Amino acid sequence: MDIATSFSVLNNSHDAIVDAINKLDEKIAPPSLLLLYFSENYDYDVLQLILTKRYPNTPFLACSSCQGFMTEEGYINGQGIALWAINDIVGAYGTSIVSSNSSIFNIARQAILKAINNSGRLGEAPTLILLHATPGYEEEVIRGIEDVVGKNIAIIGGSAADDHVQGKWQIFNQEQQTQQGIGIAVFYPNCEVSFSFHSGYAATSYSAIATKVQGRELIELDYQPAADIYQKWIKQSFDANSSIINESSLNPLGRLVGEIHDLPYFKLAHPLMVTKTNGLKMFASIIEGERLYFMTGTDERLITRAGRVVTATNGIKLDPIGGLTIYCAGCMLKVQKRMKEVALFVKIAMHDKPFVCPFTFGEQGQFVTGENAHGNLMISAVVFHRD
Repeated sequence: MDIATSFSVLNNSHDAIVDAINKLDEKIAPPSLLLLYFSENYDYDVLQLILTKRYPNTPFLACSSCQGFMTEEGYINGQGIALWAINDIVGAYGTSIVSSNSSIFNIARQAILKAINNSGRLGEAPTLILLHATPGYEEEVIRGIEDVVGKNIAIIGGSAADDHVQGKWQIFNQEQQTQQGIGIAVFYPNCEVSFSFHSGYAATSYSAIATKVQGRELIELDYQPAADIYQKWIKQSFDANSSIINESSLNPLGRLVGEIHDLPYFKLAHPLMVTKTNGLKMFASIIEGERLYFMTGTDERLITRAGRVVTATNGIKLDPIGGLTIYCAGCMLKVQKRMKEVALFVKIAMHDKPFVCPFTFGEQGQFVTGENAHGNLMISAVVFHRD
């Protein structure tokens, strides 16, 4: 069993994908599964066509990434395409893309069933599910997947992203492409797999109850306009309908998930903007009645924690073959000038083995308690180990 990556920063879509494929073919036998991460400026029709022609028997899943990606070769800034491949003649893999007018819950059920069917392991739960949905309803997607496979199967993933939150994201596989839907890859690998999902932020003394919520708009905290409370906490004022992504990236709102050794851990919701009604538009769904904690982070934590999350998968104790990491685009943009350091920390934690890391608009992972969740400003990682 082998894992390999390659990338290209050529401008032309055809030349870039051919360049990346040629580099990959020098490292690994025909893949059992292929993942592609790409910047918004590439022509996904061309990428899909070339991949399908070059790997007619290989399932693949492609997802757009915000302003670059990371591999074991470092941080690639701006534009580029990255390939991640696994060759596993004993294991099984399958992908699916589903987009329809049905409910999100039903689409998610269709997507996981289709991916399992495409893997040839119908009726058998996978070891790992990789989720790349378009942003908006990730919590309901997870609920639909778990309705089929149960709540014990680990889900790792990230929501498709573009460069400037303008809806130019895209997902596709060998069968379909969409800007609004669900992409899934299922893994039945012939090896040990470990997971980790963390935020790296700490709760402050400020908290309030979400007393009014509509969709992903947090309207009231403790029966007061949510934006008023948040701006008091952060000690800044913001204009309505303007992005506050960068300003709020070190101060998201946290929901308590549980405790490990008496230390609380949280899933995060990232404020996107102040709305006309003085609420907060979020990148994650809030449930009325939840207590929301005003969280705090630092640039140093954002830089070092990706490596710590990979280490937390028990990679040091085992023999890694390679892995996947999901890093929040909001965090990347906050520390963009120091992303080379982030890539180095992950490379060290991964024991110099191949990995790829897109920058996403929402992260999915499994906490140590076994709960799959969607959050923002988080890092999710999976490491594949030799027996």
